[in-house]
Amino acid sequence: MKIQSLIREQDRLVPVEVEINFTAGLPQIQFLGLPDQGIKESIHRIKSAIRSQGFEFPKAQQVLVNLRPNHLKKSSRGLELAVAMGILWESAQVEKPSVESVCIYGELGLLGEVFEPEDLTADFDPEEETMIWTGQSRGGPAVFARAVMHTLQDIQEPTYISALPREYEVERPQTGLSLDFPERQAELLSLTALGEHSLLLAGPAGSGKSTIAKTLSSLLRAPTQDEMHVIARNNRDSKEAQLRWRPVVHPHHSTSPLGLIGGGVPPFKGEVTRAHKGVLILDELLEFHPRAQESLREPMEESCIRIRRGRFMEEYPAETLVIATTNLCPCGDWVPGARIVCGRSLKKCQSYSERLSGPLVDRFQMTFFTHKKEGGKKMKGSEILQRIEDARNFRKQLAEKDLRFKKVAGFWRFEELTTDLPSFYMRELFPQELSSRRRELATLRVARSIADLDGSEKLQPQHIESALKLSYHPFEALKRLGC
Repeated sequence: MKIQSLIREQDRLVPVEVEINFTAGLPQIQFLGLPDQGIKESIHRIKSAIRSQGFEFPKAQQVLVNLRPNHLKKSSRGLELAVAMGILWESAQVEKPSVESVCIYGELGLLGEVFEPEDLTADFDPEEETMIWTGQSRGGPAVFARAVMHTLQDIQEPTYISALPREYEVERPQTGLSLDFPERQAELLSLTALGEHSLLLAGPAGSGKSTIAKTLSSLLRAPTQDEMHVIARNNRDSKEAQLRWRPVVHPHHSTSPLGLIGGGVPPFKGEVTRAHKGVLILDELLEFHPRAQESLREPMEESCIRIRRGRFMEEYPAETLVIATTNLCPCGDWVPGARIVCGRSLKKCQSYSERLSGPLVDRFQMTFFTHKKEGGKKMKGSEILQRIEDARNFRKQLAEKDLRFKKVAGFWRFEELTTDLPSFYMRELFPQELSSRRRELATLRVARSIADLDGSEKLQPQHIESALKLSYHPFEALKRLGC
């Protein structure tokens, strides 16, 4: 007899075929197909549950359970229900139902109670026609059709539950919305949140770097239900409370490259994948190990991470808004163009700034130098949010006739940005020494966000000129520091 069930592979549940056969021998269960210790321990629960529910365990027969594919190491919390039901069907104690596309996944108690494993809803997306046989739920919506058993006695008359739409509660955080921001910072917050541009904040302590980074989460677009499902899966093992918004991951600067991007054997996810569809805040970037800094180059460029470890090959999502903060001098007060009397030696200042990796800085679409005292008109965080929402509504209108506007500006491709751009813009507005294609792309993406805030469908010269002040000139200033 062959039954479909599930096994755990990394962070997801995948189908496995459970083949059951009786042979003469001692009345015991023998697992084949590289089961782990957890599966082997389920033998005693299966035998106890069958007998406690008034059924008979096959006498003078050995139960062979083969798990296919045979070559993969197998781990599962819910195979025991599949094996118990297979034994009852194979021994003809219970008539097997004539239902196609059945998948059995449940945990057993010693007295025959059946429970739905907690990872079923979070980690498995079955095909629509598949019926899941499982146990009583420990919480979570019935997002796919279930045949629920409270005990093994319910095997003949399970309770059928129809699938319900998966609904996650979404609630916008209020961090920073009641604060007043200087004009320059308000404009930066608007652009970063609207276009989801990666951002490097450099400046003295007390100049608002951390406040800007933490406020950005409150200004991001509301996640869809599909995005919330992905977020929930990536953060299932997190000790944080149930997420109702895009995640904000704030790793300590002592975090290793392995912890930051993932790896190991078998591979596991890192912090940057936990922040997928959310924000990754790298506070005190220069204090991170150089290898940890360099490991971020691929995910910031590709929005994914590819890890190869022996026979394991994994690709993890990393569509993450990276926000980094740093000081540029040991005293913490110096920024390019500022008149600061630093008590450190020039050599020490240069050695400190040299920790900043040029190729990594090049991955940030925007660089912003903060100051302790900012002038200009102030704007409340709630007013910034309203301005961003107006721009998003403008983009929705444009998206009805131009599919490019369905994506935020930070993810537009070069050809999408230059389709309607006159060729002389690139020659006349961009500095001749702006040879990096990455800098050009970053500038055009930021300019697109500026145009959205202005309610302009087409890029104008003033949009590119404003974008250069955030994407190019600060980057050049950092290059002159020697990064």
